[in-house]
Amino acid sequence: MKNSAIPGAWNSPLSAAMLAGAATSIGYTQVADGELYWDEIRPHEGGRRVVVSRKGDFLPAPWDAKTSILEYGGLSWLVIERGGSPALVFCNKSDQRLYVLEAGSDPIALTPEPKEARSHRYAGMLQVGNEIWCIREIVEGHDCQRDLVAINFYGKLRVVESSSHFYMHPRLSPDGKHLSWMAWEHPQMPWDGTEFRIGDITNGELTNVRTLTGSTEESILTPEWVSNNELYYISDSSGWWNLWKISLDGTKEHIVSESAEWGMPMWQIGQRFISLLDDGRVLSIHGTPDNQRVVIVDPKSKSCADIVSSFTAFTATQSINGDRAYVIAGGAKSPTALVEIDLATAKVVDTIWETTLPVSADYLTTPRAITVPGKHGRSVHAILHPPQNPDYTASGPVPLLVTAHGGPTSQVSATAKLSFAYYTSRGIAVVDVNYGGSTGYGREYRNALRGQWGIMDYEDVLSVVDALVADGTADKSKVVIKGGSAGGFTVLNALVMGDVFAAGASYYGVADCETLATDTHDFESRYLDSMIGPYPERKDLYVERSPITHAENLSAPLIIFQGLDDKVVPPAQSETFRDVCVRKGIKHRYIAYEGEGHGFIKATSIIDSLESELTFFGEVLGFTPAL
Repeated sequence: MKNSAIPGAWNSPLSAAMLAGAATSIGYTQVADGELYWDEIRPHEGGRRVVVSRKGDFLPAPWDAKTSILEYGGLSWLVIERGGSPALVFCNKSDQRLYVLEAGSDPIALTPEPKEARSHRYAGMLQVGNEIWCIREIVEGHDCQRDLVAINFYGKLRVVESSSHFYMHPRLSPDGKHLSWMAWEHPQMPWDGTEFRIGDITNGELTNVRTLTGSTEESILTPEWVSNNELYYISDSSGWWNLWKISLDGTKEHIVSESAEWGMPMWQIGQRFISLLDDGRVLSIHGTPDNQRVVIVDPKSKSCADIVSSFTAFTATQSINGDRAYVIAGGAKSPTALVEIDLATAKVVDTIWETTLPVSADYLTTPRAITVPGKHGRSVHAILHPPQNPDYTASGPVPLLVTAHGGPTSQVSATAKLSFAYYTSRGIAVVDVNYGGSTGYGREYRNALRGQWGIMDYEDVLSVVDALVADGTADKSKVVIKGGSAGGFTVLNALVMGDVFAAGASYYGVADCETLATDTHDFESRYLDSMIGPYPERKDLYVERSPITHAENLSAPLIIFQGLDDKVVPPAQSETFRDVCVRKGIKHRYIAYEGEGHGFIKATSIIDSLESELTFFGEVLGFTPAL
C-alpha cells in the first residue's frame, strides 16, 4: 500500500551523504600500449584527480593531476613509455608544475617553480620525439599569455609557437612532420569561431604556420589526422556541428550532412569528438541532448551506423584500442559509466566503471524531453524529471524545482542525476531548462542568446514554468529555482524581475555584469561582448542586465552558496546579494566554503549545500524534509 505525505516530505533513502559518496566522476580516457587509463575526481579525497587503470591507481596520493588552465582545466595528463614501462606526465594541482612519474620512483618536476606560485599551467600534452609538447598558460595578475612549448625530460623548456592568444587540441601527424591545433582570439569563444592551423616540424622547430580553415563565424572543433595529408574535423559551417575532411591543400569534403550536433562547446582542453578506427572508419557522437548516440561512419560511402544501447548521453572523450572503443556514457538509470564497445558487433560488451547507485534504481525517475512555446514564436527545450518513489504516489500538481544550467553556452541531458533524485524521490518535480543559447540544437539556437543574455534565459525559464503549471504538473504556488554561475545569474534575474518563484538558490551566481566583464579570468573576459554587447561602449546594457541593478525588487527568500577560491565568479558577486537581503530583511542564508572554487568538489561541501538547500526550500514551501 502506498504511503501518503505532503510532496517534499516523502521519506527517501537517498541522503546527501550517499550522494556525495557516489559523486566520483570520470574526466578523460587514454589507451597506451594496449592498456586503458582514465582519471577519477574523488570528493572523498577532497576532489583529487587520480589517474587509474584496471590495475588500480597509477597516481599515488597526495599527487593531484588537475590543471587550472583556462580556469576550467581539462586533460592534464599523458601516459607514455619510459624505459620499457608506462610513465605518467601530469600537471600537479598544488603548484601547477609539470611532472613525470616513472616506475619505481617519485614524481620528478619537469618545469621550474615560477616566481608567482601556480602562475604557469599546462595541458594538452603529446609526445614529440624525446620531448613533451603541450599548451602553456602564464597568468600574472591581470596579464595572461599562452603558447605551445616543448619540454625535454631534463627540464629544458622552449617555445615552439606563440602567435595566438588561445590554443586547443594539438595533434601530431602520423609521420611526425606536421602539427595541427585550434586557435582563436578575443572576443571569440571557441563555439563562436576558431581557426584550424597547422605547422611543419623541421629539425624540432615549428615552421610554415598557416590556417587551413575556420573564421570568426565558423566553429572548428578537434581536428584529427587520418593520414599524413588529410584530417577530419567538426565544423558548424552548415549550421550544425558536422563531420568534415580537409587536405593540406585546403580541399574540403562534407562527410556527414545532418541536422544534428556532432560536437559540444569546448570549455576544457582535451575534449575529443572524433576517433579514427584501424579500418578507416570514424567513431563519433551525434544527436540531441535527450538522445545522443555513438556512431560509426564509413567516409567512403558516407553511411552512418548507430551503436544502440540504453545510454542517451556521452562526454567528449573517447579512446580506441584495436577493435574496442571506450566512451563515458550516461542513461536514465545510470548517471555515469565507462563502457567498452565491440566495434565488430557494434555493441556495448563491458562496463568498466560506473557510478554506484546508493539506493535502488526504483527511486530514480525517467527523465523526458519537453518542448514548450516561448516568446516571439520560439520553441524552448527542457528535460523533465517527475517525482518517483515506489512508496508514494503523487496526486495532482506537485512542487517544482527549476534548474538553469551554467555557461550559458552549455546543455543538459536526459540522464539520471542523483542531485535531482534527491528531490524527485521526495515528491518534488525537477525541470532542467535548455534555454535559448544552449547547445545541442544547432548554431541558430545557440546564437539566439547573442545580445540577449539576461532577457531570453529567464524568459525561457518562465515559459517552461507556465507550461508545466498549465498542464497540471506543477503547483503554481510552490515553484522554486536554482542555478550555478550563469545559471545563478538567471536565478537572480528571475527573482528580481517577477514573482513567479517562491524562493531561489544561487550557486556562485553573477550579480553584476560590469564587475564580471572587468574582474573575471582571461578565457571569459570578452565572453559578454557577444552575450550582451561590447564593454564599455554598451555599459548601459551591462547595468540594465545586472540583477544587482534591480535588487530593490527582490522579495523572495534566497539562499546563496559561494566558493571562496572562485576565480571565475569571485565571492564579491554573491556578497552583494547577501548584503541586499540583510538590508531589506529578506529571509536568506549565505554559505561560503573555504578551499572551493567554481563548482564544489569536496564531499563536505556537497553534503552541506544539498541539505541546506532542501531545508531552506522546505521552510519556504511548508514542509519538513526527511534528510
